[in-house]
Amino acid sequence: MTAPAVTSPVGASIGRRRSRTPLLGRSPALDGLRGLALAWVVIYHFTGSQGPLPGAWIGLDVFFVLSGFLITAMLLDEVRAHGRVSLPRFYARRACRLLPALFAMLAIWTAMLLAFHDTTWFAATPGSGRTGDPVELPGAFQQLGITLAYGANWLYALDGGRAPLAHLWSLAVEEQFYIVWPLVLLALLAVLKLRGRLAVVVGLALVSALLPFLYWNGGDGNDRIYFGTDTRAVAMLAGAAVALLWHHRRSLGRGAARFGATRAWLGLGLISVFLLTVGNSPVKFLVGPAAAALAAAQIVGHLVDAPNGRLAGLLDSRVMVWLGQRSYAVYLWHYLFATWLHPLPDWIYIPVGMALSLIAAQLSWVLVESRMLRYAKRFRAGGDAEPPRPVLAEGQASRPREHVEARRAA
Repeated sequence: MTAPAVTSPVGASIGRRRSRTPLLGRSPALDGLRGLALAWVVIYHFTGSQGPLPGAWIGLDVFFVLSGFLITAMLLDEVRAHGRVSLPRFYARRACRLLPALFAMLAIWTAMLLAFHDTTWFAATPGSGRTGDPVELPGAFQQLGITLAYGANWLYALDGGRAPLAHLWSLAVEEQFYIVWPLVLLALLAVLKLRGRLAVVVGLALVSALLPFLYWNGGDGNDRIYFGTDTRAVAMLAGAAVALLWHHRRSLGRGAARFGATRAWLGLGLISVFLLTVGNSPVKFLVGPAAAALAAAQIVGHLVDAPNGRLAGLLDSRVMVWLGQRSYAVYLWHYLFATWLHPLPDWIYIPVGMALSLIAAQLSWVLVESRMLRYAKRFRAGGDAEPPRPVLAEGQASRPREHVEARRAA
């Protein structure tokens, strides 16, 4: 039985007037950017705000911008190619991409919990002391349930608690966006033209950017700001705005945005300043999400406009692309090893923990994720046996099959 589709009348007319081929080509530079952002986050969790990159938390904002851009561009491509968006297929693809690796990690974590919950190393989370308190099983299973419901971020935003699975808050933020945003985007496509759509998206982003000042309360609202979906939505909305503009330009055959390279390098410069200087200061909470979103949006927009540019060339390295493709699994696993090995001396804890994170991620990719990517093909947009071949940017070469499958299921 074919999954029911939610159709945008605007999208249907686009699908009839324009080529049915999607516009989002294969961008290894975006994978490289994701890999670089992941490296920052991993370093931050292993070394803390007193480490070499006190502002490396900004890597999560780069993730959020990438998510907003990719999801929006893929939905727009689906409208372009098929004149509609099948929400059941969209959510099925997201589930195939995200849930199996998460379930595998949580199954192993639960087994470890049952065996070692009364030890002092199991919950020695990064940022705390070298030892942790024994974990109470009822509370741990409650957190597990909240995590599976993708509500972990609100547990920390409203309650201020910390737990061995604290890093999964960012997955909750993204998943909440994935659930709501397609519905909002389809409504915007149905009733507004490009200028109106952008006005709504930018307006929502501005509201999100200003909310930290409302919640600040002299610093007492730090957790509410840092973990709240409403305060972090600015990054995903910034990515969505870039996708709307980029998709419109490409559909009309227009070239790159003006001064794109300059803005991208300035964005990278701002992110570098944050990386090296902004730890847990008020700047992180009051303007950090908005500044990071604005900077990362410039980089993402330029990378898809200029896949052969200098910045793309720096990011399109085999190591960064490999890391970017496996970033989800690395993110899932690295915090566990950063927790379990935290009581050890740094010279053992950091290199061994990072190495084990990469090994676990590769196993996850080979045994779980790559297999589910193949399974997810049955939920392709439109139910085509073979999807339309993506339109590559001028001069962009084809990528290996593994990379193509990863991008299709992103």
